[in-house]
Amino acid sequence: MLDTPGVLWPKFQSEEVALNLAFTGTIKEDILQKTEIAYQLVKFLIEKEREKLCKRYGIAEKYIEDTLKQEQPENFNIYEIMLEIGRKRGCIISGGNIDEEKTARIILDEFKNGKLGKITLENVQ
Repeated sequence: MLDTPGVLWPKFQSEEVALNLAFTGTIKEDILQKTEIAYQLVKFLIEKEREKLCKRYGIAEKYIEDTLKQEQPENFNIYEIMLEIGRKRGCIISGGNIDEEKTARIILDEFKNGKLGKITLENVQ
């Protein structure tokens, strides 16, 4: 029998707890996909801290509202907003495509470093 601490991702009681830990970098990024974590963070910010998201990345709230109203699944709409952040941050690669990894890294790093402002992930109940 071997004890391998830190090799496996511990089981959390809820996905929300796991995501909050991933947003703050508590869970090693090499265990999870940065793009998925950044996507979930953008979704959270749109729902809870839209003004801070818009201000930091120079995105108009109307753009977010219009994008969310598009007739396609929500995950495509949020992903499109994430790609817009990439455009605004210059994460453009050949062919005019957006570098998703670089965009995700920027979003996560700026969140962890407090560049989006003071944000509470969990509310006391």
